[in-house]
Amino acid sequence: MQARYKTYFKWTAMIAGGSLAGMVMIAMAAYMYLAPLLPSAETYRNVQLETPLRIYTSDNRLIDEIGNRRNPVAYEDIPQILTDALIATEDVRFYSHPGVDIQSLLRGFYGFIRGERRGGGSTITMQLANNLSFDSDNVYLRKFKEIPFALQIQRELSKEEILTLYLNTIYFGAGADGIGAAAFVYYGKDVSELTLAESAMMISLLPCPSACNPLTSPERSIERRETRLRNMLKEGMISREEFQVADNAPITALRRNRNIEVPAPYVAEMVRQQLFDEYDEDTYSQGFEVTTSIDGDKQLAANQALTEGLEIYYDKRHGYRGADANYPPNPLEPNEFWLQHLQPISAFGNQQPAIVTNVEERSFTALLKTGESVQVEWEGMSWAYTFRSRNEAWPPPETASDAVEIGDLVRVKQKDGQWELGQVPDVQAALVSMSPTNGGIIALVGGYDFRRSQVNRVLTPRPPGSNFKPFLYGAALEEGYSPASTINDAPITRGDYRPHNYENNFLGPITLRYALKESRNVPAVRLYDQLTSSKVLPFAAKFGFQTQNFPRNDLTVALGSQDVQPLEIVTAYSALANGGFKVDPWFIKEITSDTDGLIYQSNPLTVCENCQTSQDKTTEIVVPAPRIVDARVVYILNSMLRSVIVEGSGSRVNRELQRGDLMGKTGTTNGPTELWFSGFNRDIATTVFVGFDQPEPLGEREQGATVAVPIWIDYMRHALDGMPENTMKRPDGIVDLLIDKTTGEAATPGETNAVFEYFRTENAPQTPDSRLPSVELNEEETEELSTETIF
Repeated sequence: MQARYKTYFKWTAMIAGGSLAGMVMIAMAAYMYLAPLLPSAETYRNVQLETPLRIYTSDNRLIDEIGNRRNPVAYEDIPQILTDALIATEDVRFYSHPGVDIQSLLRGFYGFIRGERRGGGSTITMQLANNLSFDSDNVYLRKFKEIPFALQIQRELSKEEILTLYLNTIYFGAGADGIGAAAFVYYGKDVSELTLAESAMMISLLPCPSACNPLTSPERSIERRETRLRNMLKEGMISREEFQVADNAPITALRRNRNIEVPAPYVAEMVRQQLFDEYDEDTYSQGFEVTTSIDGDKQLAANQALTEGLEIYYDKRHGYRGADANYPPNPLEPNEFWLQHLQPISAFGNQQPAIVTNVEERSFTALLKTGESVQVEWEGMSWAYTFRSRNEAWPPPETASDAVEIGDLVRVKQKDGQWELGQVPDVQAALVSMSPTNGGIIALVGGYDFRRSQVNRVLTPRPPGSNFKPFLYGAALEEGYSPASTINDAPITRGDYRPHNYENNFLGPITLRYALKESRNVPAVRLYDQLTSSKVLPFAAKFGFQTQNFPRNDLTVALGSQDVQPLEIVTAYSALANGGFKVDPWFIKEITSDTDGLIYQSNPLTVCENCQTSQDKTTEIVVPAPRIVDARVVYILNSMLRSVIVEGSGSRVNRELQRGDLMGKTGTTNGPTELWFSGFNRDIATTVFVGFDQPEPLGEREQGATVAVPIWIDYMRHALDGMPENTMKRPDGIVDLLIDKTTGEAATPGETNAVFEYFRTENAPQTPDSRLPSVELNEEETEELSTETIF
């Protein structure tokens, strides 16, 4: 028996020794493999200051802040209560272990075997090792890698240096890397000024900085703060009285960074992309401050005009498409059940997600994700005709239950203190406003809501329709035509192509002024056919259109069939507004950085009468914009675009704004799938585009005048508020002569329909019977015209 025990113990000892030797060999092999991969102290000891990219309007209001903030602090500046809160919560044996706590690791491993949650076993030093180097989806593999690095850190740094490095590198949420930045972001103070309650709150953020912080989840953050305070009380770090005072302290955290004053996310993304192309990841940490050309007040007006315009002028007119979903009430706790469904749903535009909790005959009650209940009266929902198609919305609601029912996930918005039933538009739009003087972008909105879609439609090419026609007519004026030149509004066929007018009729001979004012398609095609692409496309190219991509001898170009960006359109119209000078679009005024100060200053092409060209270093040198078109051509074309506003498709502009300095042109493509309006005075040019991202008909009743024009009006009403009327000055070399406004022929005073028309001096008729330039019909078209109805 004794021999048997000896043999047993002998084999047990051998197995244990072999296992231990094997574990040591595995550990040594792992260390030898990982040791060369471990960073040296020099690479992580010093934490650098990081300041996010900040983007401002031209009047110094914050548009956005991109990146995280880091403001390293010294150990001497960290209050004892903060390190105590950290140690009491994360690593109570911090000062006694060598960077790895075997007891905690075994406890964590035992919990893993038993399927119990007993903590992960990571020390502060191991967490620091992970923050500085390793990352893995597998928590236990990550810990295996952390161990040798933690041991190395322990050898190379003191305990105080480890605490300092940990607190300077850990993420605290709200864009704050490190405790120095977090103290400022949440409390607006230096880390040394943090109170016990604030210190405990900071440490409570570490496992879940985004979901647990006092800004997004105040109730949860109070519970987590209490746990940290109890840990400190348990370890004897604070007294019972200190615990009570800190536990009862109210939440005072407010986000002190990224207080956006002028939301312009599409502008911010344009800035971010431009800087990233040059500075890569340093874009987000080197303290770049970018001042843009954006006018803060005008940007706010543009945001509101586009958001509300899409809702009012298009989406509501086409009916209510119904609830996004329906969640039948939980009979035990319906509000909590509904709130759980609301939390992940974002607000878009000015519309909040809500769930209908009660329906009366002419009103309903809805629950917001904040827990607040709101009442929607009949006036706020009577618009909700049932959507049937883009061309039909019927029938109208007669009671609230015709539109909503309990459990419906809907959208609501507040207007003038009253809540309304809303609906997130499925159509999109863009608005861009520019200074004709130097091309600076004054306001830019690339879509209904950046959170819903980051596609910047200001930069997305789409067919402009009749928005392109001014450049066809401008080419004609440059070739010697005048607004009084006649063109036959009569059928034209080229191969299989046979254009038609929106009204599906023909008017016979009309003047160019009338043809542009009424946006007649057939006369435009006929004019393009006579001028040819060799004359029209080079003229349009002067204004910035990428006509090298346009097809030659394609008559549909006359009607704006080729894709162009809204930014291209507004740039071209800016050249009309400024009298014929080429300006380039730009949006970055200056860039500074923390280390280098001013690193970029814009100096755009500028339209000016007396540009400073001296080499006096105290005077800013202006780069004069080059003239691209005869001023007289532009002046006459502008007068034709003024006719569009006074009595054409843009007459709503004249009725509502009642200004004598506005010109512009609508645009509507086949379908219609795109709606446009571009207009200007001498100070501001603005383009509005409306359409689906995947082109589809908007509805047979829609035109540029029905949606794009009122959005443009709403923006320009604010943009021009308080600004005197301002138009291009009349250049020399233009004469006014009487003509018959219907036939375009020279007239004498007192004749019916006699009006004054503009002519370039060299092209003006010298006698009443002088022949004006016109677009001729060939013999075949004359015969065809005789078979068509003219009315």
